[in-house]
Parts: sequence; C-alpha cells; structure tokens
Amino acid sequence: MTAERTLTTADLRPAAELLARAVDEIPLYRWVLGEHIADPTLCEWLAEILVRPHLEAGYVIGSHQDGRLVGILIWHPHDADLSPDGSPPLVPADFLRAATIPGLRERLIDFLTSAQLPSPAADAVDVRIAAVLPECRGGDALTGMMREVERFCVSAARPYYAWTGSKRLRDWFVHEWGASLFATESRNGLDLYGVVSERPPRLREVRAGEHHRDSVTQ
Repeated sequence: MTAERTLTTADLRPAAELLARAVDEIPLYRWVLGEHIADPTLCEWLAEILVRPHLEAGYVIGSHQDGRLVGILIWHPHDADLSPDGSPPLVPADFLRAATIPGLRERLIDFLTSAQLPSPAADAVDVRIAAVLPECRGGDALTGMMREVERFCVSAARPYYAWTGSKRLRDWFVHEWGASLFATESRNGLDLYGVVSERPPRLREVRAGEHHRDSVTQ
C-alpha cells in the first residue's frame, strides 16, 4: 500500500531525482533533450525546473511506500498562483545549463515559447506530469495520486485533463478513468492526445496491474 501527501520544498531533491529517471519515457521531454537524453545530469536539470515551481506552490503530490518516495504527480488548477511569495517561479540562471549546448538550447527555447496546449474548459485542472518508479508500477501509486486530484475536482465541481504523447496512457485514461479524448495536436513531430474527465469526475475503482507506463506529459 502507498500513502499520498502534498510534497514540500524539502522534497525537491528526491522528487527531481525520481522524475529524472522518467523523462526518457515522456515523448515531449525526450524531444527537448534529444541526443542528450542519456546524460543523467541534463535529465536531472530538466526534472528540477519542471518540478520546482509547482512544488513551491503546493501542487506536487507524492506517493510513498515504506517511507520511500515512489511516485510524483504535478498538477495545476487554472487559478493556482505559482508565485505565492511574489518571486518568479523560474529565473534566467535556471537555464544556464542548457544555454551553451547547441540543439538543446534551440529546442528548449521552442518548448518554452510555443503556444500552450489547449484546455477543454476555462476552469479545468491540468494533470501535467506523473511518474512512478519502474519497480513500483502496477500497484496503487498512480491511482492514489490521481484520487487526490479527483477529490479536489469533485469538491470544486471541475474536470481534470491531461496531454500525453503515449497512446497507452491515452487509452488508460479513457478506459480506466472514464475520460474522453477532446483534442489531438502535432508538436515537433509528436502526436499529442488531450483527454478530459467528466465534470465533476466520478470516483472510480481502478484495479491494480492496469497502470501501464506511469508517465503523463503536457
């Protein structure tokens, strides 16, 4: 069994390390890193800038098993403030690691400046990224973290949505969580699929062993 809680800034290092192990499975981030996907230091750098702004704002859920962090889920309500103390969530220094690497530098600029993927509703909750350690997949980590998002959406009468480059995850959301496909996009040679829940989502029972690859990307 796993236990879920909202992570804090004290959890930044383990959360970033966990996501760094998963970025090569997430099509959009695999494209960003390109030929550097096997460089662990760049995977950790990218993971940290993806995690830290939401962690500081309180929108990263962690799943723990026997006291160890085994999964994270980054989510974003449309009205969430990622600068609760007034400081910017990311600063130019965060990107120095990539600024001197041709190819990666240009892909990162394209990633940061491209139009946002569409939301199915103005108040929909964005499930941005989820990752579970490979050895802990097929259990209840992803289900437990999604339950926390569902509870928020039920209380706020909002739907949640996710964008993924994985057909398996698209089908998992549709068949196991009752989501619907609301859009498809092509970005940088990648086919991306947008799925959205009901409003509000109905709490569902998902059987262990049906989680496939536990990574979601926007």
